[in-house]
Order: sequence, then structure tokens, then C-alpha cells
Amino acid sequence: MRITTLVLGATLAAGLHSPPQQQPTSRGSWPCGARVDPTYFHLAEATGGQLLLLAPSEISTSADLFTAFDKHAETIFRLGGTINPGVHDFRVPIDGSVESAMFSISVQCLQTADVLRPSGASAAGEGVTDLSNFLATRMVIVSKPEPGVWTVRVSGSGLAGVIVKARSAIRIATLQFAPSGTTQFSNVPTPGVENLVRFSVRGRVEHPEAVLVDAISKEIAPLPLEVAGENGDYQSRFTPGTNGFRIMLRGTGEDGTPLQRVYPSLFTAR
Repeated sequence: MRITTLVLGATLAAGLHSPPQQQPTSRGSWPCGARVDPTYFHLAEATGGQLLLLAPSEISTSADLFTAFDKHAETIFRLGGTINPGVHDFRVPIDGSVESAMFSISVQCLQTADVLRPSGASAAGEGVTDLSNFLATRMVIVSKPEPGVWTVRVSGSGLAGVIVKARSAIRIATLQFAPSGTTQFSNVPTPGVENLVRFSVRGRVEHPEAVLVDAISKEIAPLPLEVAGENGDYQSRFTPGTNGFRIMLRGTGEDGTPLQRVYPSLFTAR
């Protein structure tokens, strides 16, 4: 599991703008006054590592955060960037295969963070673990979440990472790229030419479709799928642009609920 911890007070890294630039904030108090170093952010995004905005004094009490990442391997939603002041709602489909869901929210100038069930009620009570004893980070873990569209509601500004992960048998695996017409597959796309992308889907997904999304989970373009084998193997062709992208898989679970998975690495053709 690749986890990048951003230690606020020393350096910061990461928007709804993307990618981050080094920009001083107008507030001088910690953490809003921390200087931004985008190096760590770019590393976490490129490798699919987790962004955690922690103060040096908070690291000793963050073991539960790291344990949660280890137990939730599949990414359902991922956003990394800089959000504007105000309230932002991110809607995330949770399908019936999800045994446990982890909602991780880190915002440099965090004001409020809430996780709402499909009914609109806040996630609380039996089966919910709420880790909120951090200045810029909140994590909510829900055991056996009811299927449906959940909402992550965030208010604040500055560097932000919002990630929803799951313990589930359904996942995207072994994603690779090759220039069309060749078999020279690698872990990064080739710039300026059409690429063949291939990946495997583990677990049953009805009516699968794929899209390219950017760092803040905004759709860039559809990615038409071709079946490439009998074991959940798919391929597609596209020409990457100059900005970073992720591959998102959407479909329907066996129980008929909407399903979504994201390959966590932010790819850049270079």
C-alpha cells in the first residue's frame, strides 16, 4: 500500500483546481499559513498513494488512519486539488459488494466535513468509526454500508484530497499501456500517439463502461471498451492529452445497484 503523508507545518502538497501551484494563503495561522510544496502531492497522485494532511504532533496518533488504508484496497472515488471556499458535495455510488467503506477527507483550511447516507442522514451510530481528532483530516469508516449514492460534504479551502475506498471483491487490476500497433506494454502512456490500454476487472460487473477523468474526478472523455478475454479482460484505444488522467470504471453490481471503481494512479503521458 503506497501512502504519502503530508506533514503540515513543514511542507504541504496539492485542486477543485489542478494541479497545485505554490501559493501562499492569506491566513497566517497553521495550517492555512503552511507553505505548499507540490512535490509530495504529485508523488502521491502519480503512484495512487494516500494524501494525509497531518501536523508533526498528530503522526503519533494516526495509526488508525494507516490501518484503515491497509484494510480498504479498492478506490471508488478520488479527488486531489485545491478547492475554493464554500460547501462542496461529492456524490459517490456504493454498491452491494462493498463490505466496508472508508471516506477520507483532508483539506488544508478545513471547516466542516460530513459523510451522508443515501437517505441524507449523517453517517453515525452502530458500524461507524469516526476519526476526527485532526485539524485538517477527517476519516469515516462504515461497516456494511447500505447500497446507494452517498455524499461527502466538505467546506473549506486550499489543498484538498477526498478519497473513498472499499473492501470489496470488485476491482481494476493490471492496467497497462502500449502504443497502438505494438506489444510494448508499460505502466505509463506514450505521448502524442494513439495508445492501447488494457486492464482486468476482478469480480462481476454488469454493463461495464469506462471513462477518462481528471485529477478532480471530472469526466474528460468516454473510453469505449472491447472484450479482450474471458476473465474480465478489456482494452480500449485513445490518444492521451497533456494533462493528467485516471481511468474510471462504471457499471451495475449483481444486485442492480450502481457501481464505480477508479484506478488510483494519475497518469501523465511524457
